[in-house]
Amino acid sequence: MTDNIWEDRETPNFEHILELFNNTELGAYLTGHLLLESVLVQLIELKLDDSEKINPFNMSFPNKVKLALNRGLIWQSMADFLIEMNRIRNRLAHRLGEPITFDLVFGLAKVAHLGGVDFSDDTIHSDYQLSQQWYGIQGIIQEIFQNAAQDLSFIIEEHGGEFQFA
Repeated sequence: MTDNIWEDRETPNFEHILELFNNTELGAYLTGHLLLESVLVQLIELKLDDSEKINPFNMSFPNKVKLALNRGLIWQSMADFLIEMNRIRNRLAHRLGEPITFDLVFGLAKVAHLGGVDFSDDTIHSDYQLSQQWYGIQGIIQEIFQNAAQDLSFIIEEHGGEFQFA
């Protein structure tokens, strides 16, 4: 049984320590996820009344998405994007040495587009080769998270709230 627990995983080594602060893509992805999670909490707060004993910060990310969906704050395809983004985040955060590939982020850009994330340039999610050439992994990560945060902030405003960075 224990023979397979490391299957498809890296064992920790000295290189992981040396590379700790060199993985800008992983840092950007995890920070982007935290940003969207915070915006999602701001959105959920708009539909909570004082009698509810719900603290969105104590909920898992999928439960936050489900609550936002059930309250009519987001639509199904946006929920699908957020869940896929979280699935990737979990894989990256819990598998040492898990690479962030262009295929991975290009696929997420497609899901983001289907979810309603508005990109200023459709190339980012529609043309694999040009997207790789023009944006690369870092550019796509930045575009996904900044545009998704902006779009969620517009939803906050549509529901009478005010998007804010504290």
